[in-house]
Amino acid sequence: MQVLIVGGGPAGSLTAIHLAGKAEVTIVEEHPSAGFPVQCAGLISESCFKELRKFVSNRCLLNKIKGAFVFAPNGSFLELRGRSGAVVVERKILDAELLRKAADDAEVRIKTRFLNCSKNKALLSGMNGREVLSYDIIIGADGVASTVARTLNFPRPEILPAIQVECMFEPLDERMVELYFGKDYSDCFFAYAVPIGDTSRIGVIAHSPQLYFKNLVEKHPSVSSRVKGRIIELNAGAIPLKLVDFVKGNAALIGDAAGMVKPYTGGGIYYHLVAAQVLGRTFPNLNEYCREYLKKMGKEYRVGEKIASLYTVLSDEDYVNLVKVGKGVEKLAHELHMDSPSSLLKIIPNLAKLLAHPRLSAKLCRTLLSRF
Repeated sequence: MQVLIVGGGPAGSLTAIHLAGKAEVTIVEEHPSAGFPVQCAGLISESCFKELRKFVSNRCLLNKIKGAFVFAPNGSFLELRGRSGAVVVERKILDAELLRKAADDAEVRIKTRFLNCSKNKALLSGMNGREVLSYDIIIGADGVASTVARTLNFPRPEILPAIQVECMFEPLDERMVELYFGKDYSDCFFAYAVPIGDTSRIGVIAHSPQLYFKNLVEKHPSVSSRVKGRIIELNAGAIPLKLVDFVKGNAALIGDAAGMVKPYTGGGIYYHLVAAQVLGRTFPNLNEYCREYLKKMGKEYRVGEKIASLYTVLSDEDYVNLVKVGKGVEKLAHELHMDSPSSLLKIIPNLAKLLAHPRLSAKLCRTLLSRF
């Protein structure tokens, strides 16, 4: 059976790895190498990295993270540490090593663009010009702007633009991520800083991220005084906001192309790994791939979307009050796992009881506990 995978990022490479021995796989990647352009902060859970270490080396490990400082708009913050630690990876190395592992059993064609397809034939444009490649199954792993999805009329998720820079920055703790909330720093999501050594990756996800990034580095009561020196690297990208239908006939989507990211953070590597594992187990039954993935991850998406809706529901004053009430009860966060949004449901009732603000408590319960 011939399988064509479009996209050589983690989703495409992991799919090929988990299809090893089950089909003849060809990966086409339009860029000259995997991992470019960088569109990710590289923060993943320790448990996810443990799984990835089956295929990659420690060369991609940049930092180990213990938890997060969650900032209210006034600069006050709360320290949270969940059940799982995290690591920061260098995506350039991670993606390249995953693609190299995939090449053990798949044919990999770089600098090759997928143009369109019809009747199990794909039109490609590569270093030797245009060619037609036959396939039995096609997998779109080609990101939020998926050409496979557009060509085959898959529904497309709404996306949010994001920008990220790497620059000199003085973190409060080099083993802690920083998250910044408030209407001056994102109109619908949040901003962040991820330390990676002498530098940090600072980013904003918003409808107009350039404006909010400027506010963050120039006006934030804590961040503005800790940004040092010039920008070393600037990256721009987009994150999908919702999982879409991802199977149609003999075609399937995986990764960002399918909206497979945590709705409340935009991180996706763990979700891509799970999808590739499920696809490998259920292959070649694509409908079973869809059913099994939704069975395993459906609740996480539903809860994750509710968490993400809080970003527009909560006011700046609400964030300040949440930080206040959170101090002294940080142990509640020990129940949380960064790959499992549903773990938040365990602590919401206890957190609501502690809130001295009935309206804020009502907002949280109404948003997060409805239909559960």
